[in-house]
Amino acid sequence: MKDRRVSDRRPVFDFDLFGPVTRAESDASWVEPREQCPVAWSDRHGGFWAITGYDEVAAAFRDWEHFSSARTDPEVSSIVLGQSRLPLLTPEEIDPPDWYPVRRVLSELLAPRGAEKLRPRAHHWTTHCIDQFIEAGACEFTHDLSVPVPGAVTLEWLGFPEDDWRMITDAFHDVAAYSRGTPEHSAAQVQFGNVMVRIREEIALREHSPRDDAMSAITHHQIDGERMPRETAESIVFMTVGGGVDTTTALIGAALLHLSEFPDDKQRLLAEPDLLVTATEEFLRYYPPARTHARTVTEDLEFEGCAMRKGDRVLLSEISSGRDQRAFPDADRFMIDRNPNRHLSFGVGIHRCVGSHLARIEFAEVITQILRRLPDFEVDLDAVVEYPNWASVGGWAKLPATFTPGPRVGGSS
Repeated sequence: MKDRRVSDRRPVFDFDLFGPVTRAESDASWVEPREQCPVAWSDRHGGFWAITGYDEVAAAFRDWEHFSSARTDPEVSSIVLGQSRLPLLTPEEIDPPDWYPVRRVLSELLAPRGAEKLRPRAHHWTTHCIDQFIEAGACEFTHDLSVPVPGAVTLEWLGFPEDDWRMITDAFHDVAAYSRGTPEHSAAQVQFGNVMVRIREEIALREHSPRDDAMSAITHHQIDGERMPRETAESIVFMTVGGGVDTTTALIGAALLHLSEFPDDKQRLLAEPDLLVTATEEFLRYYPPARTHARTVTEDLEFEGCAMRKGDRVLLSEISSGRDQRAFPDADRFMIDRNPNRHLSFGVGIHRCVGSHLARIEFAEVITQILRRLPDFEVDLDAVVEYPNWASVGGWAKLPATFTPGPRVGGSS
């Protein structure tokens, strides 16, 4: 262990991550800690460090040696604050040296060139989904568009049978979209068991009969000359499904709601379609789908003048870092043409989101078609249903909308 002199400085701030209910309340709760003390200790939820400033969050993300993603309890997720009992998320919950070989398979599959190969499928499934409701003049964007499009692209690419898609996407979406104790949430928890069963079955099939799909590439990926363990392949597929479905769903929902609330921004995009590339980054900064990530301190150290101890839990806030005035002038204002925009919404460092290139492609395909085919859409703001908790992820359970009916343009799926 390195010889480190650690002071006793331990600034305390009474910050309750799970207290705010709405998105607006959650966003507002980060202002005081960020402005008063961007690194501070909270005694809530077993005690944790809240890191809220842009530079501080970026530094901690990059320093995986001292801020580890690895699990200390095999039954409890290390990257979510609180008792979240998710299956191991490989490679996100693994640090080097084990991280390198398991991350490589996804890095190769989802590199910019690999992600670009999926653009035609994102276009196809966007067209298909819009065709299902465009003649009616009304839809519910979440379940009719923002959930099924990323789900179809991801699950088709992995190689799941189409009969599984709705069950899998609903499980990942509904467990976040509905409060504990509701029928929807209970059903989603049950379906998670079915998701894991289907993942195990499909991985087992590909061990003996590989196909031309991503699940086969994952299953037969070699580490030190041997095929990776089946359990590792199952974990990678589970993480890929979760990361590929509901986070992009949340980003699409945020943009559709925003453009309905702020029609001037919608008119800018209608008049300047090329602006969508820049606007995408502002949607990511202002509405990050993953709002926080947890880490564990690996050894005593001093970070930004604060004494951190081995085993301390740390919360890194993407949502707060994106509102830091030191990094983003007029940070509380959504600026559709903001540039530069070095947000941290996909993370930074070795655990940066491996699916970020595909997420941008899916987002661009959906928003482009919506603006072209449903330019006068309006979300019913009084009927919008937000996620019940904005601590770790954000999103919308329901986004009902109306628009002038239009024609179907696609063929069969």
